[in-house]
Amino acid sequence: MKKLLVTIQLELDIPDTWDLVEHPDQVQAIKIDNGQYMHMSFLPMMTSDFKAGAEWSSECPDEFTEEVLDMVADEEVLMKLETD
Repeated sequence: MKKLLVTIQLELDIPDTWDLVEHPDQVQAIKIDNGQYMHMSFLPMMTSDFKAGAEWSSECPDEFTEEVLDMVADEEVLMKLETD
């Protein structure tokens, strides 16, 4: 087996009403306006086209998604709010 390391960094401009909280499940979450909490994680994106301008989608068979998730040996998510 090979080990694949993936680094993803996102910068989002979010509404002032959203806030970063520590969820009781011991994960960082974003409290959004509708009373829900959003945790950020990766989402596999798929295409069968190997050319520029391909259509990418997160839709794939549930079995494959579960297989990919089972391959994740470790995941670290760190979120921080920056204000001007």
